Amino acid sequence: MALSRCLAGAAIALAVTGCLEEKSFPLRHQDVVWITPPAEVAEGDGHDLSARQWVVHAHGELQRLLPPKGRTALVTEDLGDGHGHAVDVYAQLDKPKEHLKLLFKNFNALVHSTQAAAPGYAIESPAPPWAGFEDVWIPVAEGVELCGRLGFAREAGRIRRADCIILLPGIWGDNGVLRSRDLAMALRDEGLHVLSLEIRGHGQTEARFPDVYYTFGVLEALDLLRVADWLEDSYPEISGTGVIGFCWGSNIALLATWLDACGGRHPAIADTVARHLGPITPRPRFTAGVLAFSTVVDWESIIEQAEQPARWSKNPPIHALQRVVRDRMRLKKHPEDSGNLRRLIEYEFAASSLTAEFPIMDGYRYLRFVPHRDLPWDNKLDAIRVPVVLVHAVNDPFTMAQAVADLLATSDNPNVAGLILRGGGHIGFWPYNQAYSYSLILNFFDPLRGVQGRADRDKQAPSPS
Repeated sequence: MALSRCLAGAAIALAVTGCLEEKSFPLRHQDVVWITPPAEVAEGDGHDLSARQWVVHAHGELQRLLPPKGRTALVTEDLGDGHGHAVDVYAQLDKPKEHLKLLFKNFNALVHSTQAAAPGYAIESPAPPWAGFEDVWIPVAEGVELCGRLGFAREAGRIRRADCIILLPGIWGDNGVLRSRDLAMALRDEGLHVLSLEIRGHGQTEARFPDVYYTFGVLEALDLLRVADWLEDSYPEISGTGVIGFCWGSNIALLATWLDACGGRHPAIADTVARHLGPITPRPRFTAGVLAFSTVVDWESIIEQAEQPARWSKNPPIHALQRVVRDRMRLKKHPEDSGNLRRLIEYEFAASSLTAEFPIMDGYRYLRFVPHRDLPWDNKLDAIRVPVVLVHAVNDPFTMAQAVADLLATSDNPNVAGLILRGGGHIGFWPYNQAYSYSLILNFFDPLRGVQGRADRDKQAPSPS
C-alpha cells in the first residue's frame, strides 16, 4: 500500500536505512502449522465452530509460532464487557496509546508496516507478470470493468474444484504490491483459486478507466458482489468465494458482506444510496469466509486528523496519509493539492457516477461502522451470515485497534470475530511473523480445518471437465 511507503521516508530522514523498504515474504511450506480439524474439537453436531470459537481454537494452536510475549492476544470475548462496552485494548496488552504515533516508541510497527508496502503505483505500467496467473477484466457496471489477476489451483495437471479467494489491496494499492503476489501464490499452491483485484481508481483499472472514480466503498462493495457472481458463473471449477482485505480494502470486504446479507435494505442505506445500488440478487456469496486485516473502521477520526497538515516528526501516520492524498489529487487534477482526505472524498464523489448532487452524509452513514460523535449510526454486524474475522495489531499507528474492539462489542453475532495481536503495525503481519500469518490464513480457508468445518462438502475433488 502506498500509504506505508511514506512512513519509510520519514524514518530514512532519521538516517535509519536497510530494513525500511518493501520486502517479499513468499510462503515457506515447512513453516505452516496445520491446526486440529474443527470436527475433532467441536461440540454438538461435531462439524461446525462459529467464527468466534474458531479464532480461539486456531490462535490457541498457532500461538507458539509467535515470540513469547506476543502469544498473549485478544480474541472476541476479551474485547467487551458483555454489556456492549469495549475494554481498553491498550491497557490489556500493555501498549500505551500515546506511544503509537511516536517513531522511536513504536519503531517496530513502522518497520513492519513499511516492509509490507509497495514503493509506487502500477498505473502507467502494469505490475510484472506472475507465473501461472492471467490478467482478466470483469464487468461490474455499464462501461466499467475491473482488472484482476486470476490463478487456478491444479491437481494432476487439471483445474480442481475449489473456492476462489479474492484479494483486495489497501487504499490506492494494486498488483504491484509484493504482499499480494506472495499471498496469491501461497493460496494457489495450497489448492485454492485466487483473484487479486484492482478496484475502481486502482492499478490497471485506473489506467483503462480514468473517468471511473473511487467512491471509498459506496459503489465498490456492490462491485465486489458482482465479481463474486462473475467468478462462479464463469468457471464451474469455482465452488464458492472468500475474501481477504487489507486496510480500506477490508472496509470494502465488510461492506460487501453486509450488503449481501441485508440485500440492500437497511436503515443505513438511504434512498439516495439505494438508487445507485439497484436490486441485489439473492444468492450465497463469500461462503468461504472473509479475513479483514488492519480494517479502517475509525476512518472518520482519521479524516478529522487530516484536516490540518501533519509533520512527520509529530504524527508520521497522518503525514504519510496526506502525502498519498496529494498523490491522488495530483493524478486526478483535482482543484486543490493538499492532504485533506475529506476534500478528496468530496472531489471523488462529485466526479464519479454518484455526481456532485449526492449527499455526502448519506454516503458517510452507509460507510460508517462505529459511532462517531452524534451522527446516525447503525449496527451492520448483526446482519452478516458468513464467517468474518477482523485481524488487527495493537501497535497499528494508523488505524486504532480500539475501534475494532468498539465495533465488536456492539454485536453478539457469532459469525463475526476479532483477533488483536501485539505486533504487525499496519498490514505488516508478514514481516512481524510470516509463519503465523500464513498459517492463520491457510487454516481459515482450508476445507477441513477452516472456520466452517466443511469436511463433508465435496469442494476439493478434481473437476470432471
